[in-house]
Amino acid sequence: MKEKHRATTDAPLKGGRRHPLLLQIRLNEMVFWPTILIIALTATLLIWNPDKMQEYRPYLTIILLGSAGVLILTFLFRLRAYVRCQPQGLHIQLPFHRLDIPYSEIQTTRPSELFRLFPLRQQSLLQRNFVSPLLGHTAIVVQLRDMPLSRGRLRLWMSKYMLCPDVEGLALSVPDWLEFHNELGEYKARSHYARPPT
Repeated sequence: MKEKHRATTDAPLKGGRRHPLLLQIRLNEMVFWPTILIIALTATLLIWNPDKMQEYRPYLTIILLGSAGVLILTFLFRLRAYVRCQPQGLHIQLPFHRLDIPYSEIQTTRPSELFRLFPLRQQSLLQRNFVSPLLGHTAIVVQLRDMPLSRGRLRLWMSKYMLCPDVEGLALSVPDWLEFHNELGEYKARSHYARPPT
């Protein structure tokens, strides 16, 4: 039995699966229909080309291209933003930044509903509009010994809803939080066994 357990823990781990970040999915969904409506309206006006709109064609073209650009960018951000367990540490990929957190820096992990971390009454009207559909979801709180960057610098790259308000750590919201939590626990345990004794 011990040999079997040793073989299991000694087997090399590949990277886990990518878990998309719900915040980026929400951003993409939030802008999807308004931008589709703007694109459809401006494209119709450009194709119809009424005489009264002739002088506005350059502006309509700019609006059409800008809306299409926003739609494409938010979709690319959605694809690019994810968390993934790697053998060396937790990899967090953001649209314009990435963080690699060694498992030795992770103190604890626990599930928590987003509405407990970020009460709705404490959010502004605009923030409520964005975060309300997500508040029923469960996030994985990853408590760290020390933040990889200062909170001010992290806010340049990530949403405030990824920074845990009550501890030094991150709140990671993914569609399948239970699978991610179990995977993170397994990788963290494996890294502990793989560490040479001091």
